[in-house]
Amino acid sequence: MVHFGGLHRIAPALIMGMMMNRRITGTGAEMGRVRSTTDEEKQRRREMILEAAEKRFRRFGYSKTTMEEIAGDAGISKGTIYIYFKNKEEIFTELLDKETLELERLMYGRIKNMQSVAEQLKTIFIGTLDYLQQHPFLYSTLRRDVEMVSPRILRHTFKIEDRYVSVIEDYVRRGIETGEIEKYNPHLTAYILYKIFEAFSYGSSISEDDYSREEIETLIPELIRKALLPAPGKKKSKAAQK
Repeated sequence: MVHFGGLHRIAPALIMGMMMNRRITGTGAEMGRVRSTTDEEKQRRREMILEAAEKRFRRFGYSKTTMEEIAGDAGISKGTIYIYFKNKEEIFTELLDKETLELERLMYGRIKNMQSVAEQLKTIFIGTLDYLQQHPFLYSTLRRDVEMVSPRILRHTFKIEDRYVSVIEDYVRRGIETGEIEKYNPHLTAYILYKIFEAFSYGSSISEDDYSREEIETLIPELIRKALLPAPGKKKSKAAQK
């Protein structure tokens, strides 16, 4: 026989325990939501800082921009901005890396289904030219405008250029393997191609008053294609003939 005499003393404790357990479980879920919201808020604020910084860098240059001004444009305090970035150089280099990665993804999307290496290189050059015209921050930095670079930023631009050369080299090697491109030194070939592109994009004072955009877009790919073609009489590899 079960005795319920002590139940009136035990029941409140059981009920309180169940309530506390539910409260703890609920608190854990709520904490998860709060943490998630906080992470989203941090990312949103980080993007606001980057957006504000890019506008100010483009308008006033790197040297004349301060962390306090970026914070003000982003709508946060000077102290808060240092939670996200330790200095303006870190902001600047993140902006550069962000735009460089965006450019790479854009170009890969355009060329991934192309079979001809020459056509891929042409698309990369013309597409990059278009991208730079639409993204003055990256364009001005690669031009090494005095207002946009410091010695440390300059070193970072060299890394970006090395990355571009490396990407071009990958396609040159592929063209050599298929017989579509003459067997030259792949890295040197890629470097020369990059410098040709640089000369007609952000690395010179040539303007449309000297040459039209159409002339440049037609001539450079054609020069590259003819310079890289295998010598007459050479047989292409089986891969190139497919």
